[in-house]
Amino acid sequence: MVKYSRALIIAAAAVPAYAFTASSYGRRATSLSSAPPIEQIDTRTGKPTGSSFLPQDTIDRAAVGSPIEKAKLAKDGTSAFVDVYEYAAKFRAGEMTWEEVEKADMNTRLKFVGMLHRDKRTPGQFMMRLKVPNGIVNADQMRFYADCVEKYGEEKGVIDITTRQNIQLRGVKIEDAP
Repeated sequence: MVKYSRALIIAAAAVPAYAFTASSYGRRATSLSSAPPIEQIDTRTGKPTGSSFLPQDTIDRAAVGSPIEKAKLAKDGTSAFVDVYEYAAKFRAGEMTWEEVEKADMNTRLKFVGMLHRDKRTPGQFMMRLKVPNGIVNADQMRFYADCVEKYGEEKGVIDITTRQNIQLRGVKIEDAP
């Protein structure tokens, strides 16, 4: 049987219950001076938002931080998975164009789904990053990738194999992405 000192037991009992919070990477210690985080649920996905596990002082610092941090606080980045489908449907129906999408969505939030927009170089088009497990691709998969970008032409429809053995499709439009 393990014996613990009385001081250790008293110290452990003094730690508030919110001092350790669950995260996607296991258990982590948080600041004992901050209040317990308030779990916010995204109404469209039904899942906790990306900032719901953060202490309030961290959220306050992000609110006065960079424009990227402000954009992530305004709209949860994980809801971009839903947004890309909604944008694609509106584009296909002719209800919306890429110019009408918020700049923060185009340049920040769609990165969460692997779509990177370069304003000046290819406006309205994205580079889509695809993970390739162990860098192994067969001929059928390469034909599929080629078919996906062929409609954009030789100049804009390009497939890159990255140094990390992943695939990048260039020239992809939102309405073709999902």
